[in-house]
Amino acid sequence: FGSKTIGYFAGFSLLCNSIIGPGMPGLPNVFVEAGWLIPTICIVVIYSMTTMSCSMFGELMREVPGNDHFRGRAEYTTIVKHFLGRRWYLASLIGLNCALQSLNIASIIQSAQVTDTAIAAIFGKTCSLNLTPFKNFWTDDNGQEHYVNHSDDFFSCFDVNHSQGNAWGCHVVISIGYVLVLLMAVPCSMWNLDDNVAIQVVCLILGVLFMTAWAIISMVSYSSMEHDGLSSLKAINSSPALGSQAGVLGSILFNWNVLTTVPSWINEKKPNISVNKTLWCCTTFCMTMYLFISLAGATAFADVLQGPVTGTCARQLRDPAFNCPNDLMQVMTRGHLVEAAWRQGVVMNVLIQFSVYMFPIVAEVSGIVVFSIIIKYNLVENGFSKTFSNVFGIALPWMVSLPVLYMPNIVAQFINFTSLIFLTFANFVVPLAMYAILQGREMREGPPQDEGVASKADEGAIAPSAEDHGEASKADEGAIASSAEDASFPETD
Repeated sequence: FGSKTIGYFAGFSLLCNSIIGPGMPGLPNVFVEAGWLIPTICIVVIYSMTTMSCSMFGELMREVPGNDHFRGRAEYTTIVKHFLGRRWYLASLIGLNCALQSLNIASIIQSAQVTDTAIAAIFGKTCSLNLTPFKNFWTDDNGQEHYVNHSDDFFSCFDVNHSQGNAWGCHVVISIGYVLVLLMAVPCSMWNLDDNVAIQVVCLILGVLFMTAWAIISMVSYSSMEHDGLSSLKAINSSPALGSQAGVLGSILFNWNVLTTVPSWINEKKPNISVNKTLWCCTTFCMTMYLFISLAGATAFADVLQGPVTGTCARQLRDPAFNCPNDLMQVMTRGHLVEAAWRQGVVMNVLIQFSVYMFPIVAEVSGIVVFSIIIKYNLVENGFSKTFSNVFGIALPWMVSLPVLYMPNIVAQFINFTSLIFLTFANFVVPLAMYAILQGREMREGPPQDEGVASKADEGAIAPSAEDHGEASKADEGAIASSAEDASFPETD
């Protein structure tokens, strides 16, 4: 485990990176398809629910024996076991691991594919070892099949951006993109959480710069585009061909996966860092970024963005040959959709391309590292060996993602669906159940004797001073995870 050394901005970056994920560039599509009103309401509601759930979880952590004022350690599953018993503990252990593992698998697949795309854009091609070489075929508009070049080669190199058919589709391949992402993520996953804070800070800064640039480009481009009643952004999109509300909740909720990170962050934050202040600042900032990028992109490109559910856009209704971009990053890579001033300079074009290719890597690799560490922490604290925890938390998602790296999209859709189920359970159901039990217990038994002292800590969510440590009861010291007999929680003065 790491030590209590994570400062304010490092913790802020760590939590923000759990929210600002690779799905954010697709939110303008949701705003176009549903209209801006319902998605905006959902973002505000989920923002409020998520922050309050995280705050409640922080309060629950202080109630675990030996962890008053956050002076010990208590990971997610340990807290669940203390308040809800063994059955809920087992359910939370399964739910947490399934949610984070499926997120990691999806992130590995997406970041490896984006890295291969970037390599092909820079060098003209990317390469891989094809462990299952067989012939692939693609079908043209006339129904005639054509052989896909290099699909039956053990070692192949081709341009994944400009090719008829995918030579690696349905094959088990080890691509250069996969290897590079592995080399970036796995060594960092072996470290503790506090060892990764510098990486988290850099990733947040780059991600915010990229998204801000896209929003500015979108707003400038809006003034140069033609708009009509069909293609303008509506409050509620009721068009039978273009409107749908079905994809709103899943698209937004999938990105707000911060609660599972909160316990590990609290365990390693500096004693003088306020939990509530950091949480509310982080989630408010992320909500603002969500609305900023979504409204700017949707307003500017309402005519061309593809609906996640309808699978079409307004321009495609007028021109069936038009290919609708499925997120804001694809808009940026298509020069004819962006205002001419941004396309005339070579340097500006390079910067736009750099931001598009780097954003998924920055957003996803930082998440892979954090989620792997959280899985490892929860397993170790609950009595599993360090070797097993490293294999299960770090190696397993890479082994599972390899066979499906270039499989059809149904695999990624299944992973997103399962993670959505488990994330809802882990982020909302469990903390609300525990908080209800705690409130019921306090109503029956009365407030704890040290409540007056605890209330002086920064809104009930800040680590104590040295004097508070000295006043803490020695009876509360020791292990808090009952399934791990040798777990101990030293005081930090």
